[in-house]
Amino acid sequence: MSTVWITLIVAVALYALRLSGFVLPEAALPRGTESALRFVPVATLTALIVSGLAARPEESTPRLLALGVAAAIAWRSGVAWLCLGCGMGVYWLARLL
Repeated sequence: MSTVWITLIVAVALYALRLSGFVLPEAALPRGTESALRFVPVATLTALIVSGLAARPEESTPRLLALGVAAAIAWRSGVAWLCLGCGMGVYWLARLL
């Protein structure tokens, strides 16, 4: 099967999944599913961070330093934009140095 067909099949499946949210907005989810969906943003962010750390081994020191600062700020303040902004600022400064 060619890559084009796989891409089209995945696109149609994703579109159908998103469309089902509009068609069935009043449908109740089971309680276990709702509690599991609360962890999707955290899991997504974790996947992005881990893949970003593994992508470029030569930049691991600035990325780990930025990750540590961002994690500390997130833990102390709980403000997402402050965590992301400080983490990016530390990363850029560490790359310059």
